[in-house]
Amino acid sequence: MSQKNENNKPLNAAVDKQLFWGAASLIAILIVVMVVFEESMGGVLQNIFNFMTDQLGWVYIWGALIVTAVIAWLSFGKYKDVKFGGPDAIKEFNTFSWLAMFFCSGIGTSLLAWASKEWYYYYVSPPLGVEALTTEAAEVASAYPLFHWGIIGWAIYCIMAFPIGYAYWNRGADSMRFSTACSGVIGEKNAKGLLGKFIDFLLIFGLLGANATSLGSGTPMLAESVSRLLNVPHTFTVDIWVVVIWTALFTTSVTLGLKKGIKMLSDINIILVLALCSFVFIVGPTFFMINNFTNSMGYMTTNFFRMAFYTDAIGGSMFPQWWTVFYWAWYFAYAPYMGIFIARVSRGRTFREVGLGVLIGGSLGCALFFAILGNNALFNELSGTYAFIETAKTQGDFAAVVGSLMVLPGKQIILLIFVFIGFVYSATTIDSSAYCMATVASKDLKKGEEPTWWNRMFWALMLGTVALVVMNIGGLVPIKTASLVVAFPILFFVGVAVVSFKRWLDEDKPHLQVISEDYVKVDKMGK
Repeated sequence: MSQKNENNKPLNAAVDKQLFWGAASLIAILIVVMVVFEESMGGVLQNIFNFMTDQLGWVYIWGALIVTAVIAWLSFGKYKDVKFGGPDAIKEFNTFSWLAMFFCSGIGTSLLAWASKEWYYYYVSPPLGVEALTTEAAEVASAYPLFHWGIIGWAIYCIMAFPIGYAYWNRGADSMRFSTACSGVIGEKNAKGLLGKFIDFLLIFGLLGANATSLGSGTPMLAESVSRLLNVPHTFTVDIWVVVIWTALFTTSVTLGLKKGIKMLSDINIILVLALCSFVFIVGPTFFMINNFTNSMGYMTTNFFRMAFYTDAIGGSMFPQWWTVFYWAWYFAYAPYMGIFIARVSRGRTFREVGLGVLIGGSLGCALFFAILGNNALFNELSGTYAFIETAKTQGDFAAVVGSLMVLPGKQIILLIFVFIGFVYSATTIDSSAYCMATVASKDLKKGEEPTWWNRMFWALMLGTVALVVMNIGGLVPIKTASLVVAFPILFFVGVAVVSFKRWLDEDKPHLQVISEDYVKVDKMGK
C-alpha cells in the first residue's frame, strides 16, 4: 500500500533516472542540432523521407493491414468475450466518456486542420491516375481522407491496448509499459533490463515525433484562428503564444488530476464538437454535405483494397508514399501510447467491445469532421463562394481553412467555438501524452501512484518545444519525416508485442474458455 500525503493523495513515484536522463539528453541534443543547423537539416530530412517512403513504404502498408486483421480476429474470434480485468471486472467509465477520452487523446488539433484542407491536396494532385481539378478528382479527394482516418488507422491505434491491457489487468503485470507487452517473447529479465529500457525509450521518442506531427499541423491553424478572432497578424510569435496557452491548460488539467482532468476536458470537447458540427451543418451547404459524404463512402468502400495496397511503383507518382505511408507511420508512432491509454480506460470491457468500439467509434468520429468541415470547404471552392485553393497558394492552407468557415452565417460564434475546441484538443493530447511519457520514465510505478508533477511538466514542455522547432524549419517534410523515422523500429516491436500476446492467450487458453463461456451465459441471463 502506497503512502499518502496529508490530503490523502498518493505520493509521486520516483523517476527512472537512466531512462529519463538518457531520453531527455538525446532529445535535447536533437533540438539543438535542428536549431543550429536549421538550413541543412531541411535537406537531410528530405533525403531521409525519400528513402524511407520510396524503399520501405511497403513495410508500413503490410504492417497496417496485418494489424487490422489481428483486431478483426480479436473482435470476432474465440477470445472476443474475454474481459480486461477478468469476468467480474466492472467498467470504470460509461461508454460516452470512454469514447470521448480515447478519441480526444488520439486526435488533437491535427484533425481540425486536416478535415477542412486534406481534400485540397488530393484535388490538385490526385492519385490513381486521375486528372487534376476534375469531377473525378473531387470524388477521389473526398473519399481518401475517410480512408486515411478510418478503420486501418484506428486499428493501428488500438493494437497495443491488447497486449498491454491483458498483461496489466489479466496477468498481474506491475506496470503498463511497452517493454512489459514484449516480455512474452524477450523474457521478464530483458524486459526489465537494458533492452526493455530501449523499447520504452522508443515509446517516448515515438510519442515525441508523433506529437510534433500533430502539433506542427494543428498549432499554425489554431494560431491563424486566434489571429482572426483578435484581428492581429499571424506571426510565429502567435504560434508561441498558442503553445503557452495550451501548456497552461495542461497545467490546470494536471492540478485536477489525470483521470478527472482528461475525462472532464474530453466530455466538454465532444459536446462542443457536436455543437460546432451541428451548427456548420445547419447553416452550411447541408444537402451537398449529405450527398457528397454518401458518394465518398461508396467510392471508398468500392476502392478500399486498391487504396490499401496502392504503392504506384510503376507510375511513380509518390502519392501513396507522401500520404498513405506517412499516415500509417504517424499512427504507428502513436501506437504504444494509445495502447497504454486505451488499456488504462478499458478495464471491464471485452476484446470485442474494445476492438469494435475503437475502430467504429474512432472512424465515425473522424468521418463526421470530414463530412461537414471538409465538404463545406470543397463546396465553397466548387461553387465559387470562397477561393480555397487560391488562398491556400497565396496565404497558406491554414488561412484557407479558417477562411472557409468565415463565409458562413454566425462566423464569429463558429470561430470562437473552433478556437476553444482547438485549445482543449491540444490540452487533452498533451496531458495524456506527457502523462504516458512520465509514467514510462518513472521507476516502479505502483497502482495508485502518479509520476512526479515536474516529470509530467518536463515532457509537456518538451513536446511543445520540439513542435515549435519542427514548425520553424518549415514545410510538411520535417513534420512527416519525424513520424516516419520513429515509427519504423516501433512497428517491429509492435509485432513482438502481438506475438507475446498470442503466447499468453495460448498459455491461458483453458482458463479463458471457461471465462468466455461463463461470461456469455451470464450476459444472456441478464445478470
